[in-house]
Amino acid sequence: MRMKSEERRQAIIDVAAAIFNEIGFERTSMSEISARLGGSKATLYNYFSSKEDIFVETMRQQIGQHYEAVFEQLVEGGDLRQTLQQVGAQYLKVILMPEVVAVKRLVLAHAERWNIGKMLYERGPKPGWTRVSDFLRKAMERQQLRVADPWVAALQLRGLLETEWMETRMLGVITGATPAKIKESAERAIDAFMRIYTPE
Repeated sequence: MRMKSEERRQAIIDVAAAIFNEIGFERTSMSEISARLGGSKATLYNYFSSKEDIFVETMRQQIGQHYEAVFEQLVEGGDLRQTLQQVGAQYLKVILMPEVVAVKRLVLAHAERWNIGKMLYERGPKPGWTRVSDFLRKAMERQQLRVADPWVAALQLRGLLETEWMETRMLGVITGATPAKIKESAERAIDAFMRIYTPE
């Protein structure tokens, strides 16, 4: 019985992920993936355009579910500040996770040489922060926030949330944070954001 298309695609991702974790991105080849999968390179190219394409999809699957949990909290109709604080705390929890930090370090190391940074951005962060931008735009339309470019506002929100943590986490100065510290940090970031965007 032939494996269904989606099952085959997932099998490729699973095998490739194991190889990437075992020998690294640069040493992994389409030939190695096809050999372990038990098929031909032609089969791989039926599903993915390149090794980079497979790599980005494996990384997206490994951490994408965590980010989805963040953006699912963008529920309209509630208290705006409280919603943003909940989203912010969840976002900080995700970006401080070891597996998320590991993926980001790996992608940054190969971003320009292999074009995987752009590919991952288009499939992950960009759609996610577009959802935040849409959420903020609707808040502006309800006059909960002053009218401005919602995409810029979303990026500024992201920057405020990350500023206390990202550099030290990426450099290994810190390895994590308690829920209480994350909550306090998110509250500070949202307080700053609301000071910028609350209508006069």
